[in-house]
Amino acid sequence: MLNWNGLADTLECMESLWKQPYQNFIVYLVDNGSSGEDAAILTEKFGKHPQVKLILNNENLGFTRGNNVILRQLLEQDYEYIFLLNNDTTVHTDCLENMLKSVQKNGIDMLTCKMVNYFDKTQMDNAGHEMLNTAEIVPIGHLQPVERFNEPFENIGSCAGATLYSTKMLRDIGVFDEYFDTGYEDAEIGLRAIVLGYKSLFEPTAIVYHKMSQSINKVRNFDYTLKIQLNIFYTYFKLMPCTFLIINLPFVCFKYFMVLFINLIFGRKKFFKSMSQAIRQFFKTEYTKAKVSRHSLFQNQKSLSWFQLQKKTIFFLWYDIKRFKKYILQKNTSEFEKY
Repeated sequence: MLNWNGLADTLECMESLWKQPYQNFIVYLVDNGSSGEDAAILTEKFGKHPQVKLILNNENLGFTRGNNVILRQLLEQDYEYIFLLNNDTTVHTDCLENMLKSVQKNGIDMLTCKMVNYFDKTQMDNAGHEMLNTAEIVPIGHLQPVERFNEPFENIGSCAGATLYSTKMLRDIGVFDEYFDTGYEDAEIGLRAIVLGYKSLFEPTAIVYHKMSQSINKVRNFDYTLKIQLNIFYTYFKLMPCTFLIINLPFVCFKYFMVLFINLIFGRKKFFKSMSQAIRQFFKTEYTKAKVSRHSLFQNQKSLSWFQLQKKTIFFLWYDIKRFKKYILQKNTSEFEKY
């Protein structure tokens, strides 16, 4: 668990963990270079706690590096599972126990918790990820009624705000890609696991209440939006088989032409600027980084076939028509900007 200027949230989350009937765990609690008194108060409360390993960073390493420093240490030890949990969450009673029952029953290495809106517990926050054939990895179930998500199902990875990973899988596929800073790293590692033949499962009995982007809202700006779009392209070209890319390239070109055109017509200048700049920047500098990462990953790993992965994706048009209709009716920001 990372804390960055979120002391009240962290203390509430920790309290919910102590209420779990299952207590065979150690909390690796990281203060990620918070300003103010966060580190001092966490040291006072948890510095000598037998179930807490407290790590105090001198600077904010971001979500990706902040987690990777600890993950690499844990993978050298004998832990079987690592549960990443955002500090702006609380865990429902029996969440940990139900997670373990599910992974052991279903024989999977990545489990998605049922993330519910903390402020309105009739609404979902996230039930994992799905992928469009045109590159985007998008959240499942956001703001939908919770009663629609009472059965397990396979997905394309999950939000790292409440995900259980097996150490066996992480030793094989690696930790978070440090191309990312704060945002989309969980989407990439989830897709990476799927591409390399692992399964991800949504478990409805493992309930976590999420305050929804408390940390992200502190850094959301034009540069963040631009970086997320670069992350989408990078992940797609890093992980998807060449045949898959060739077959879906016409759809990718059509989609992003229409995105630029529609946002230009509707006068959304800031979004048009970020999208057009992302496309130029990716092919100018970031494509090479994706190519290098791709070579490094697949020189010793075998991926699923393009056909197996094609069956796991959603055809973009139906999804984007619904998204466009929602934008027209509600005049909201795009789901891309929210995510």
